[in-house]
Amino acid sequence: MKQLRRTASLATLLILCVFFITACAPKGSPSNEQTQEEILAVLNQQVAEWNRADIPAFMETYVKGDALRFSSGGNVRRGWQETFERYQKAYPSPEAMGHLTFVDFEVMPLSEEWAQVHGRYILKRSGDYSDATGLFTLLLQNTKDGWKILHDHTSAAE
Repeated sequence: MKQLRRTASLATLLILCVFFITACAPKGSPSNEQTQEEILAVLNQQVAEWNRADIPAFMETYVKGDALRFSSGGNVRRGWQETFERYQKAYPSPEAMGHLTFVDFEVMPLSEEWAQVHGRYILKRSGDYSDATGLFTLLLQNTKDGWKILHDHTSAAE
């Protein structure tokens, strides 16, 4: 009888240990697939805002602050405000902005906080503006507000 009680106590203790370990264990990190879907949603948001000619909304996909770095055309701009002003100057009208498409995505989650994206942009324009295409590489940070672009390196094809 004593042996039976000891076995029952050990079994109960084992069940409680498994329960507490399971309950206290950190929750699983998002899957790479989920991370890729979240990042593609950010990029799709960029395209939608661009095609509405809404630069302020387009800029919501970037980290707001001085840490933002935007490199293009041999120049580096630092900070959200400077990047915003560059977009406003370079694309003063809906005609200048044209219609944007992103293709050839390569999304590479680096950790729960960081991801890299490589792709190609295609900008179709009319009137006085010629079409443009090129490559981009982005470093995104998973912030309290979701995935945001911290570094953007965009190059135009010849």
